[in-house]
Amino acid sequence: MKKRICSRILAALLLLCLLPLGQTVLAEPEASFSVDVQAQGNVPAKPETYTLVLTGDEGAPMPEGSRDGQYTMKVEGPQVADFPAIAYQSVGIYHYVITQKPGTNSSCTYDDTRYEITVTVTNQKSEPGLEVTIAIRNSQTQEKVEQVEFRNAYAYPPEIPQTGESGNLPLMLGLWVLSLLAMGLLWKQRKTA
Repeated sequence: MKKRICSRILAALLLLCLLPLGQTVLAEPEASFSVDVQAQGNVPAKPETYTLVLTGDEGAPMPEGSRDGQYTMKVEGPQVADFPAIAYQSVGIYHYVITQKPGTNSSCTYDDTRYEITVTVTNQKSEPGLEVTIAIRNSQTQEKVEQVEFRNAYAYPPEIPQTGESGNLPLMLGLWVLSLLAMGLLWKQRKTA
């Protein structure tokens, strides 16, 4: 009986060793880029639609819905918006550029800054899997920045003087009186001479 129990226990242990263990599925790391679109000055009452473009170097993973290495996003009015997440499956260094297309409002100076983004995908040190590091640089100043930011400036209309505007009436009257006195003195000197 003891022999039978021991053989059953041994068979169960062998069976457990032969069964495949559950496989761990590692999640692909993702990156998403936030963009802060700002409007300053005489901002129109009806929000303008801004067009932002994410362009990836050849071979760089792109968000779903990209065409020919570009993803275009429309943003309604000033706000912070996020490009869709990009999944990374392999180690590498990937380069992107984010720009804003100029709009059609003639009173707006659209921010034409280009932002260069470098995504570095490496193996995690402590456990299996990949990790992502993102560096954003303003291509005009070459400064590293925390977030992509476009500042659009709307001009104020030029001030047009109102018809019939009097200006500074007391000053004008004072100058007129002084002019008359000066003319009177000159006339008197001329008569006596």
